[in-house]
Amino acid sequence: MSANLLLAGLLSAAPVSPAPPPPPAGSSSVILFLIDNSASLPPLDPQEKRVAALEKMFSFLEGQPYRLILFGGRREVFVDDLSRYRNNGQWTDFYFAFDKARELTRAYPQGTAFRMILVTDAIFDPSPEDWADMDVPKGEDLRRHAVERTLELIRGMRVPLYVILVGDIPAGVDPRQQEQSPGLVLDMVRAANGVKASPLAQTLSSFFKDDGLLLKKFVYRVAPGEGLKKVEPVVRRIVAPARPRVELQFLSYLVLPGLLLVALVLGVMVRSFPGPGDVEVVELSRDSSVHVAADRLHKLEQGGWGTTGLSLAQDAKNAAATLAYQASPLDLTGVGLDTDGLDPLSLRLLPMGLDELRRALEDYSENGSKEEKIYALNLDYMAKNFDPKEAERILGLPAADRRRIASLDFLRAKVHVLSNEALRRKLTDARVQLVGYGKSAERKSLGPGVPLRIGRYGFVVKELATGGRKDARLVLYYDRVPSLLGLKSLLPDRFQRLFRLRRSRQRVVS
Repeated sequence: MSANLLLAGLLSAAPVSPAPPPPPAGSSSVILFLIDNSASLPPLDPQEKRVAALEKMFSFLEGQPYRLILFGGRREVFVDDLSRYRNNGQWTDFYFAFDKARELTRAYPQGTAFRMILVTDAIFDPSPEDWADMDVPKGEDLRRHAVERTLELIRGMRVPLYVILVGDIPAGVDPRQQEQSPGLVLDMVRAANGVKASPLAQTLSSFFKDDGLLLKKFVYRVAPGEGLKKVEPVVRRIVAPARPRVELQFLSYLVLPGLLLVALVLGVMVRSFPGPGDVEVVELSRDSSVHVAADRLHKLEQGGWGTTGLSLAQDAKNAAATLAYQASPLDLTGVGLDTDGLDPLSLRLLPMGLDELRRALEDYSENGSKEEKIYALNLDYMAKNFDPKEAERILGLPAADRRRIASLDFLRAKVHVLSNEALRRKLTDARVQLVGYGKSAERKSLGPGVPLRIGRYGFVVKELATGGRKDARLVLYYDRVPSLLGLKSLLPDRFQRLFRLRRSRQRVVS
């Protein structure tokens, strides 16, 4: 390589400087400076002598521990010796510089944090003699082999690497694009820093001019004429503690407004009724049918008009389904039983409804005579040990067939139902019969938890209760709601509730 004339002049004027003292063994953070000492590297500052410029650069650390590695070829690597900074190296080999850095890091206690700052012109020039004993495959290009070994070494160190490129901007590059760096430098910082050194991350960190926790800038370029004025803020930026400001700026400037805009657009697209979790209430009268249509223009009970969801139809021809409310036909009064020979207490209890029967037995147990207390205790014992299937069979018999069973067994089956809530609901709860039309044609009995389809919507019966303005209320929970791009199925329910801006998720079918 040809030596730089300016560097030769600086060399002759540079005094011999003592080596920097090694950092304390207990340092929690150490900066490793890897300074290219080859003849091709321009001076750090055109106004300062070589060693003086280097010492001034170290002063930017403000007392933070550091180590110095001057490197050229394999036999031109020096540690903590400023007097060797002469820019007279015959070769430029990054591998042996990083190998020395790895050796230094191993001498520190576990848990010590390191950062490497490489100052170079990025001209990689390995010596064939230096690699003679390095197991280079025969016939393989030395430079390519050395590059691969260097990247492998850097990757294994797991130490953050920052690069300060000193030199002229490559020919053909816009002066405004001074951050552009050679491919090898980019490969090295990616090997050391992983995804943090991706092109997008580097672009964002350059834009915000700050080192964050995740968005960090790893490559800096310093033109020969800029010198320490440009180097100082770079070094201070590299060694400063990581702060989340850049990420917060990125979120506030770019991410949050974009997310808000997307959220508003999505919110508008899912705002219309119905959505998952909305409910429709169908009011039913006993022994009469209600015809229900889907997605037809209809007037809403709370005012205005709607075109989606369920609405009432005049007849089955225009309906998607027909609903019919049927109260339980089960008779528990004991009509048809043979009561001859039945004791007075049993005769008194037999025709009672279930709730009245429960109150009577509780009154016998707490306030009754000795005979009534014994009777209630025995009846409760026999009822709890009654077979549920037999109780269901006995209570479900029509009046014409009841003379074949004992009236006392009928009473015990009724008392058994008082302690068997599942059987009670099965025998006494009202039912709604559904008849569906079209592609989703089906016929089924509806109760809480039963799934069904009406038109293009999927529902689950949430509740079937007596009372209200009519005899019963059927509450249908929207389980499947087709929508544009499937947004009402894909977006979380909480998100949809936030952007619907509706007073209620419930609507009465009208």
